[in-house]
Amino acid sequence: MEDIYKDVDALGIDNNVRSLDYALTDDDYSDIGGDPEKYGSFSIYDAAANYLPDFLAKKYPTLDLTSSVRVTYAFYQGGLNYIGDYLDYLENVAAISYELEPSDYALLGYGEHDNFDYKTPIATVLADFLLGKYPDAVDGDEKAIIYAYYDYGVTSNITEFWVFDGSVWAESNKVAPAIPDDVQLYELTSADYGSMGAPGNYNNFSESDAPESYLSTFLAVKFPYSVDGDKYIVVYKYYADRVTETKAKEYTLTDGVWLEYSSTVAKTDQYLKTANGWLFDPTILYTMVADDYQMIVDYVGANVGADYLDTYGTAEAYFGANSYYVEFNIAAGNYDASFATWQDAVKAGVNAYLPLKFPNAVAQVDGVDVNYVVTFAGYASGMVDYTITFKCTKSGPSPEFEYVEGPTQK
Repeated sequence: MEDIYKDVDALGIDNNVRSLDYALTDDDYSDIGGDPEKYGSFSIYDAAANYLPDFLAKKYPTLDLTSSVRVTYAFYQGGLNYIGDYLDYLENVAAISYELEPSDYALLGYGEHDNFDYKTPIATVLADFLLGKYPDAVDGDEKAIIYAYYDYGVTSNITEFWVFDGSVWAESNKVAPAIPDDVQLYELTSADYGSMGAPGNYNNFSESDAPESYLSTFLAVKFPYSVDGDKYIVVYKYYADRVTETKAKEYTLTDGVWLEYSSTVAKTDQYLKTANGWLFDPTILYTMVADDYQMIVDYVGANVGADYLDTYGTAEAYFGANSYYVEFNIAAGNYDASFATWQDAVKAGVNAYLPLKFPNAVAQVDGVDVNYVVTFAGYASGMVDYTITFKCTKSGPSPEFEYVEGPTQK
């Protein structure tokens, strides 16, 4: 992408150069046509980059070269297939399940505690029990048997699938469908519904008591020690049209708030006007603030040496970062002598800073390299703004960056 900028610069810059933000409207999707018009969104099958260059050319015919537009649009990222699979599994279990009752445990000789334990020959016990329970079973019949199991002071409900082959019952290898490793499953209990108020009246949600109105707050209370990025699939009951169904939603803790997964999300891409038309440009433009300089100060203290820090802990004399004055001090003597120039010191400082600031950086977006253009303040005899450019060469976590060019005075 830096080559595009250089080509544009070589052509000269006219007067009407703008940096704009624009959000697509329903009318815009209609003008674009095709599936974006039909669905009101883009997707991996109808990429925005295939439509937006022509749209921008018509929308902004008078903008000059190097103009940029950040376009916000609806992006369909798809549903969560695993939720549908899991709900189908629960429906299947409900249709063929049988939970052992106290009378069953008594019949089998385990009525004292109404459970099995490690001493119980469960396979033999259940095989015989099912023969007596379902004398009219035919080849291929299946049951989901739920029984209580006691282990180390804890009693849990276990679900096993059993199949009849025409003569005997045997446990099958059927299991619940896989749930992503980074997602935890939680099924609401009667106590949970009660803790939410109105849903506790019937232990379900409904149109008047929608799950969206309760679940985010419920998760915050239920799992107070969760960290950003944690995910839960919450299984709940929903009543509508005189029928109670089992449903589920996935939530992710984002910036301290539990957010429901949405199949369609808002996405923003940047486009740059060049001699070859409007081109997708994933370049990240960022201006450093006090906290950013402090990140460099802390990095030096932890990785280079505390001797480089000032007494306040807000400045360091290795790269020259200073969070109090929000700058790099680029005057001679304010960075380590191992750097030949202040430019080398800043280059090394920003290179150390970028993985800390952007731990989830990606090397490419839709096949286009991602550059990071960082604006910083440099102080010698006066304050001057500069830019320096790096390219992400390895995606996060633990991303890596490669120097491209700069520092260049703005």
